[in-house]
Amino acid sequence: MTSAEETTATMPNLQNKDADWNAFDPEGYFQHYYGDPHPDDDALTYLAARALRSAASPYRPLDIVDVGTGPSLIPLLAALPVASRLTAWEYAKPNLEWLANELTAPALRPQWQHFWQRVKAAHNLDGANASPTLPHDPLPLLVQSTRLLRGSIFDLPPRTFDAATMFFCAESITASTEEFQSAVSAYIETVRPGGLIAAAFLAGSTGYDVSGRRYPAVAIDTDDIAACLIPRVAALELTPIGLSSTEIRSGYSGALFVTGRIAG
Repeated sequence: MTSAEETTATMPNLQNKDADWNAFDPEGYFQHYYGDPHPDDDALTYLAARALRSAASPYRPLDIVDVGTGPSLIPLLAALPVASRLTAWEYAKPNLEWLANELTAPALRPQWQHFWQRVKAAHNLDGANASPTLPHDPLPLLVQSTRLLRGSIFDLPPRTFDAATMFFCAESITASTEEFQSAVSAYIETVRPGGLIAAAFLAGSTGYDVSGRRYPAVAIDTDDIAACLIPRVAALELTPIGLSSTEIRSGYSGALFVTGRIAG
């Protein structure tokens, strides 16, 4: 057995605390997953922005947390048009530093501008490509609205936020099914009753590589997600994104987007 195979074989035993998150390479992750925008991420961005739009009103913007933001502005951009405040709740120090650098850059990268167009499309009720009511450059508003907080998903404050997003976090921080379930519970509980969740989960992932380091994941499917969310989430909607019978893009076979309201 090769060393790479040995690493993969032992991955199911790793819990969250076993992974070296301080060695995580956010720029390597960004280049691999977002350097060339993918249709699956376009779909996710649109679905998340549309779900959040449905939960807000012009008279009451939402206090929104994104859990495990990582090296991505997609969840923040998706929530920006309806947010009174955005909180990026992230544990890995390299990811927090990377996010701070993105927010203080003179301009957004072209990839984020690309995804911003999907957000604008989700806010255009007439079905055109972009909404004229949202700014061409979202960076100033993003900087104004966003705070970065270091914290574990397991330490989220209960019943605090109006809405919560979470893209590829709970299933991508551990190989333990029990830890995955605990992470999802903490995510759900941080939203006030009646509030919205909008989350995406990788399907069939058993781990992933970032700049030569292996990180753990739990292979989950629709039934696993439904078991965590029912009956705690009302009006649950689950949308498959790019599901395939074979592996795509480094260790997973598609994604599952879920949205619903926290039961009172």
